[in-house]
Amino acid sequence: MYSFIVYIVISLAAYFIVEKIVRRWWSIPYNRKSSLEGLGTTHTWVMRIGWTAFFIYAVFFKAELVGAMIIFLLMGFDGFMQWRMNKAEREYVIRILGLVFFIIFITVGYTFDFLV
Repeated sequence: MYSFIVYIVISLAAYFIVEKIVRRWWSIPYNRKSSLEGLGTTHTWVMRIGWTAFFIYAVFFKAELVGAMIIFLLMGFDGFMQWRMNKAEREYVIRILGLVFFIIFITVGYTFDFLV
């Protein structure tokens, strides 16, 4: 139980530190816009429907792998849409960084039984 909490705290701290360094290094402004407010109608609705599907699978079916795959696809789609429609702000770099951290988080968590 405590290893799970420590793993979550260390992972979140590492992500926020690396995100801050990347934003400062590449001069990427901090975007205060909600992630559910997309860059267009399609982006907004795909993100909303995707998160709804994730919560349905997480609550009713308890399918961890399916939930992780839905989050993986949503983060990838969000990064692609940021790159495609908003290249000037370079927010897609942060979205891809989040995707990489999520993959590392899941891989390390299940390898060392922190998430089981």
